[in-house]
Amino acid sequence: MTRIACLHGHYSNISLLSDAFVAFDVELIHFVDPGLLLKNAGNPIHTTEQAHTKLREQLSWMQSCAVDAMVITCTQYAALLTPEDEATATVPIFTIDGPFFHELARYSKPQVLLFSNPATVQPTMERLVKHAHSHNLHPEIQVSLVENAFALLMENKQEAYREAIKDALYQLHQTFPDQPIAVAQLSMVPVADQFAKENGYTISHPIHSLTSQMSATLPLRRNR
Repeated sequence: MTRIACLHGHYSNISLLSDAFVAFDVELIHFVDPGLLLKNAGNPIHTTEQAHTKLREQLSWMQSCAVDAMVITCTQYAALLTPEDEATATVPIFTIDGPFFHELARYSKPQVLLFSNPATVQPTMERLVKHAHSHNLHPEIQVSLVENAFALLMENKQEAYREAIKDALYQLHQTFPDQPIAVAQLSMVPVADQFAKENGYTISHPIHSLTSQMSATLPLRRNR
């Protein structure tokens, strides 16, 4: 059985990642640290340097649990990860948006990328553009933000959060009926899947590309 350590910024991501890997013979070990999210919610708790130091400490602690790989599901923590961090790690590190970037960058037509956390927009787009340009790709991506939605998630108002995401997807689908829509954050995945099922409309999200890359990279066995 493959052991995977998962670093989350919010506890709600635990069930989402567990559902994503339910078909595989894996053991997921979850670590939750909301410190960076609290900082970007308006509380000046940490500097970037302190946050990066904390990330390195978390990665070191996770590796000590005899795992085969690590996953960072929080896009804000993922934005702090450096090539040096990956090079010094003893096991592969996967970020929730790394494989997703490759999927988005390969699409040449206009597309819409929906965010719920405003603090993730700039670092995510900077990393996406950097990834695309490194592969000589130039995707045309329009960013859309669900205003005030992330505060609902942080306040544990899950139903209100899901409704806000659903309403935003409906408006985007009405406004851009011919453009692909993708959601940037793991917390939006269940709503995106449900919306796609109800409307017969494909919505891309990080889970599909993450599980595909990990199953291709690691010796993941499917449950019988």
